[in-house]
Amino acid sequence: MGENRNARSTMTILRLISRDVDPDTYAAVTAHLNIDREHPLGLIMHGASEVGGRMQVAQVWDSEEYARRFDEERLKPALRAVGAPVDAEITVFELHHLVTP
Repeated sequence: MGENRNARSTMTILRLISRDVDPDTYAAVTAHLNIDREHPLGLIMHGASEVGGRMQVAQVWDSEEYARRFDEERLKPALRAVGAPVDAEITVFELHHLVTP
Protein backbone atom coordinates (compact mmCIF):
# COMPACT_ATOMS: atom_id res chain seq x y z
CA MET A 1 0.00 0.00 0.00
CA GLY A 2 2.84 2.43 0.81
CA GLU A 3 4.24 1.70 -2.66
CA ASN A 4 1.05 2.91 -4.37
CA ARG A 5 0.95 6.09 -2.30
CA ASN A 6 4.56 6.86 -3.20
CA ALA A 7 3.96 6.14 -6.90
CA ARG A 8 0.89 8.38 -6.83
CA SER A 9 2.79 11.33 -5.35
CA THR A 10 5.25 11.18 -8.23
CA MET A 11 2.68 10.65 -10.96
CA THR A 12 3.09 12.54 -14.22
CA ILE A 13 0.71 15.49 -14.40
CA LEU A 14 -0.87 17.78 -16.97
CA ARG A 15 -1.35 21.40 -15.90
CA LEU A 16 -3.66 23.81 -17.71
CA ILE A 17 -2.84 27.38 -16.72
CA SER A 18 -4.79 30.54 -17.40
CA ARG A 19 -3.04 33.72 -16.29
CA ASP A 20 -4.22 37.25 -17.00
CA VAL A 21 -1.31 38.15 -19.29
CA ASP A 22 -1.27 39.22 -22.91
CA PRO A 23 1.09 37.76 -25.53
CA ASP A 24 3.67 40.55 -25.07
CA THR A 25 3.87 39.97 -21.33
CA TYR A 26 4.06 36.21 -21.91
CA ALA A 27 6.97 36.78 -24.31
CA ALA A 28 8.76 38.91 -21.69
CA VAL A 29 8.33 36.23 -19.04
CA THR A 30 9.52 33.43 -21.33
CA ALA A 31 12.53 35.50 -22.39
CA HIS A 32 13.37 36.02 -18.72
CA LEU A 33 12.98 32.28 -18.00
CA ASN A 34 14.74 31.08 -21.16
CA ILE A 35 13.07 27.67 -20.84
CA ASP A 36 13.78 26.94 -24.50
CA ARG A 37 17.44 26.55 -23.55
CA GLU A 38 17.37 26.15 -19.76
CA HIS A 39 14.84 23.34 -19.40
CA PRO A 40 13.34 23.10 -15.93
CA LEU A 41 13.96 19.82 -14.15
CA GLY A 42 10.93 17.55 -14.60
CA LEU A 43 9.31 19.46 -17.48
CA ILE A 44 8.25 17.16 -20.31
CA MET A 45 6.24 19.59 -22.46
CA HIS A 46 5.23 23.26 -22.49
CA GLY A 47 2.87 24.88 -24.97
CA ALA A 48 1.02 28.20 -25.02
CA SER A 49 -1.77 29.78 -27.00
CA GLU A 50 -3.69 33.04 -26.92
CA VAL A 51 -7.41 32.82 -26.31
CA GLY A 52 -9.36 36.06 -26.16
CA GLY A 53 -6.26 38.15 -25.47
CA ARG A 54 -5.25 35.96 -22.52
CA MET A 55 -2.50 33.34 -22.56
CA GLN A 56 -3.36 29.71 -21.92
CA VAL A 57 -0.54 27.30 -21.09
CA ALA A 58 -0.42 23.50 -21.11
CA GLN A 59 2.44 21.72 -19.36
CA VAL A 60 3.30 18.11 -18.68
CA TRP A 61 5.57 17.45 -15.69
CA ASP A 62 7.18 14.33 -14.25
CA SER A 63 5.46 15.22 -10.95
CA GLU A 64 3.53 17.97 -9.24
CA GLU A 65 6.54 18.58 -7.00
CA TYR A 66 8.69 19.54 -10.00
CA ALA A 67 5.98 21.95 -11.18
CA ARG A 68 5.67 23.56 -7.73
CA ARG A 69 9.44 23.93 -7.43
CA PHE A 70 9.61 25.61 -10.85
CA ASP A 71 6.77 27.97 -9.90
CA GLU A 72 8.41 29.03 -6.65
CA GLU A 73 12.06 29.17 -7.71
CA ARG A 74 11.84 30.44 -11.29
CA LEU A 75 8.38 31.40 -12.53
CA LYS A 76 7.15 33.68 -9.73
CA PRO A 77 10.39 35.71 -9.65
CA ALA A 78 10.22 36.08 -13.46
CA LEU A 79 6.58 37.20 -13.31
CA ARG A 80 7.42 39.77 -10.65
CA ALA A 81 10.43 40.98 -12.63
CA VAL A 82 8.25 41.91 -15.61
CA GLY A 83 5.30 43.17 -13.54
CA ALA A 84 2.98 40.30 -14.45
CA PRO A 85 0.38 38.87 -12.05
CA VAL A 86 1.57 35.89 -10.07
CA ASP A 87 -1.90 34.41 -9.52
CA ALA A 88 -3.36 32.06 -12.11
CA GLU A 89 -6.15 29.56 -12.61
CA ILE A 90 -4.42 26.17 -12.61
CA THR A 91 -6.12 22.84 -13.25
CA VAL A 92 -4.07 19.70 -12.62
CA PHE A 93 -4.77 16.25 -14.03
CA GLU A 94 -2.87 13.11 -13.08
CA LEU A 95 -1.90 11.29 -16.27
CA HIS A 96 -2.38 7.55 -16.28
CA HIS A 97 -1.12 7.20 -19.83
CA LEU A 98 1.39 9.40 -21.64
CA VAL A 99 3.01 8.77 -25.00
CA THR A 100 6.01 10.83 -26.01
CA PRO A 101 7.21 9.62 -29.43
